[in-house]
Amino acid sequence: MIVNPSLAKLLVMSFSSFGEVTSYLDSFSYMQTSTPGLLREARLERMSLLLDALSHPEESFKAVHVAGSKGKGSTCCYLSALLTASGHRTGLYLSPHLCDYRERFSLNGTFFDDSLLISIADRLEKTVRNFSLPPEYGQEKPSTFELYTAYAYMLFKAAGCEYAVIETGLGGRLDATNTLDPIASIITPIELEHTSVLGSTIEKIATEKSKIIKKNRPVFLSMLKMDAMQVMKKEAEKQNSVLYSLSDELMSLRTDTRECGEVCTFSFADGYEASLVLSMHGEVQAENAALALLTARKLGFYVKGESEKALEKAALPGRFEMHSYRGKPVVMDVCHTKVSTLHTVSSFTALYPQRNSNACIFAAIDGKDIEGMLSIILPAFRKVVISKPDSFRKSDSRKIYEKALAMKSDDNIVVYEEECRSALDEAVSDSSAVLIAGSFYLASRFGGILEC
Repeated sequence: MIVNPSLAKLLVMSFSSFGEVTSYLDSFSYMQTSTPGLLREARLERMSLLLDALSHPEESFKAVHVAGSKGKGSTCCYLSALLTASGHRTGLYLSPHLCDYRERFSLNGTFFDDSLLISIADRLEKTVRNFSLPPEYGQEKPSTFELYTAYAYMLFKAAGCEYAVIETGLGGRLDATNTLDPIASIITPIELEHTSVLGSTIEKIATEKSKIIKKNRPVFLSMLKMDAMQVMKKEAEKQNSVLYSLSDELMSLRTDTRECGEVCTFSFADGYEASLVLSMHGEVQAENAALALLTARKLGFYVKGESEKALEKAALPGRFEMHSYRGKPVVMDVCHTKVSTLHTVSSFTALYPQRNSNACIFAAIDGKDIEGMLSIILPAFRKVVISKPDSFRKSDSRKIYEKALAMKSDDNIVVYEEECRSALDEAVSDSSAVLIAGSFYLASRFGGILEC
């Protein structure tokens, strides 16, 4: 076995800081690039064996499992807030993080104490040190995502969580989180994404994500396209799972993006109505909140008045965050599909309608619908600055720049600035408002500059 040098350094020591913990967990990322097909197909077996070695910490809490192409993190955040508001000790597992690794796992909306983060990491490391997977399952040590997932489960157990809301990493069928036996599953909107892994059609991608639906456990669906909805209904029927869909349960939804927040009104089929001002801006947040509210009400976690307050306060980094840079308003939003980009641009232009004085900084990782996203961005902004996500994920930013040049209209200005501060300087130099849109890994690069 070839051992990563940073891993070898940490292999026999206890951790003294959370920074050392993340360095240790991240040092296993190189393993994800070896025998990728074998590693992917064996993911559930690999994760099951790791959980065996850890005495199954995930069995200590009741989980709600969430998959989808867009809105997973926000929906998880809203549902976690609703569970907390109903008096339950609730863990939340998200990936990736934007500014702080601790965003990945939280307790009742707050970070865990460093002392617990470190002590649980010590326990995990001691197990992993003497743990090896069979050769037929690929690399003998767990991957970074497998370890972060197990680490979150251990934290939730140690903290005495009654419930945990768990976001899938990629897809659903073979995601390491799909070893859970949840009390319910949630599917958010499905779009073309990670096509090289999940498939080239909505139906294929939906099939991958539908596999988090478990036998005799309810599933809650967002507003899905017809081909995705058909896949979900078929899987729910196969699993004898009761299906609740916003398409059937929600009679009306009105939303308006304002500086004070996302002003929205819901009306459900059973007569329930709510008017909220969500802290997370963006028209998609109204649907995410409605899905979380539907889930909480059907599962018995709704508390009149308290639930609405919890939804209004819930927030995550990178979701239509409003900042200022050199006196100009800057909005940062994670949108990595064509439809989510359309929603982001719609919300942005509702606040800043002067197209000829607005700029957009854009980047995306490989496997995304680049042309589709650019087809939304280029007509909506006079200037488009193509930048680069962080180095963790593969992205041919120069190719994206060339595609933008080929697609632009005569009045578009398209420039390339790989370094984030230079990209911001270029964007605000002759613009009145700026949108930073695209990859999660693009938004993370601007965290220090915009103080997220």
